[in-house]
Amino acid sequence: MLETNKKSPKVVFISGIFNVLHPGHIRLFKMASELGQKVVVGVFKKSQAGSHILGDDDRIMALKSISLVDEVTLVDDLVQTLEKIKPDIVVKGHEFKHRYNIEQDIVSKWQGKLIFNSGESLSGAVNYIPNGKQYYSPVFTDAFRKFAGRHKVACSNLIQLIGETKSLRVAVVGDIIVDEYVECDPVGLSREDPTIVVKPTNTKQFVGGAAIVALHAKSFGCHVDFFSICGEDEQGAWVKEQVKQHGIGEYLIVDNSRPTTSKRRYRSQNKTLLRVNNFRGHSLEPQLFTQFVELFESQIANYDVVIFSDFSYGLLNGDMVANLMDIARKQNVFVAADSQTSSQRGDLSKFTSLDLVTPTELEARLAVGIMDNDVGLAEIIENVSQRLNVKNVLITLGAEGTLILDATEPKHHLDSLPALNKNPLDVAGAGDLTLVCSALLLKAGATLWQASFVAMVASAIHVSCLGNTPNDVERLMQSLESL
Repeated sequence: MLETNKKSPKVVFISGIFNVLHPGHIRLFKMASELGQKVVVGVFKKSQAGSHILGDDDRIMALKSISLVDEVTLVDDLVQTLEKIKPDIVVKGHEFKHRYNIEQDIVSKWQGKLIFNSGESLSGAVNYIPNGKQYYSPVFTDAFRKFAGRHKVACSNLIQLIGETKSLRVAVVGDIIVDEYVECDPVGLSREDPTIVVKPTNTKQFVGGAAIVALHAKSFGCHVDFFSICGEDEQGAWVKEQVKQHGIGEYLIVDNSRPTTSKRRYRSQNKTLLRVNNFRGHSLEPQLFTQFVELFESQIANYDVVIFSDFSYGLLNGDMVANLMDIARKQNVFVAADSQTSSQRGDLSKFTSLDLVTPTELEARLAVGIMDNDVGLAEIIENVSQRLNVKNVLITLGAEGTLILDATEPKHHLDSLPALNKNPLDVAGAGDLTLVCSALLLKAGATLWQASFVAMVASAIHVSCLGNTPNDVERLMQSLESL
């Protein structure tokens, strides 16, 4: 008989409280699964973790539902657990690297390793659905229902809060963008060079940038004024007309040194082939700068909420932000901000002492100067809160959902929600709607958890349609009624 030399599977161990599973944990589990053949997760008993922690059974059940986790064990004494399991590798978040870690002393007895890492951002292709509108109706998953249970989120309260946003007076400040979609039919491959040849069949134009933020706010029934700059051109005139048609107060200064910023997307079969941006990103000349600040200051007493929507096209540079933020703080209004990094590189750090920010992970990392993937999401979101002095932080993570931090509590409370729409048609503008929805709900008296819940549902509906269109509040409330 031939003898086989079978090796035991390499065991990777991770321990923690895991009161709420968020994308940072999933990244850690994924990395652990790549380091070994068996991932064991240790959950500290509730008696060791504090009164606000979920029960042992609930946390164990949640972890067992994760396909990346092979085994879950309850930890009363960490040393005893480690000596029983004898893991080959223990993984801890990067934030523990410069602390004393008892695991190092224990695993060294059997030549085990202690590794500090927070996992890498998950990535993957987005699945698209056929062209046109999808009348999407969210189906609330267990994660959403459990989130609602943890934070006392009830349908009746949410609908009431949405109704109360109608009384708010809102100023939106930021860059105009005209979004143009050119639908094309593929013709073939050029014989002259390796270029795809397409034939344009249809063109659609949408209000974008901070202008769509203003339209989103107006969709809730608020009084909305929009402050921006535009070029002396047809597209600038078109945006002015669109804003007026929606009943929004228009405070647009014409700058004839620049065109109205536009982004043209050439699309075929629900894929974007090419984007062409037409813009100039220089700052306002002194006379226009002073005119804009004085215009904003003359109206600030009229507002309950100010939303800054920065796309880095020259309006909201550091000096402008400092002036406008000082005016807003003196008036003691609710202030929310976002500085987008897509084709342009944003800088959220110029906004400080805020009530709300809603960056993407990249924008959050840029704001705090931490691009190292070893630093996990939980550490990043805390850094954003502390460095920007902001009370409420939502980091939007695309297909991974959103990570939420309430920094108003003595012990900062962290939670997360997964993405609700797994098959988006067009993700343009989802972050804008998250910013508006959460800001208005918070000012109307919602908790951060209520505001985040509504924002995620609104975004799920929004990405089911082609183009950056204003929020559909009626569909939003209909969806919430199914909670």
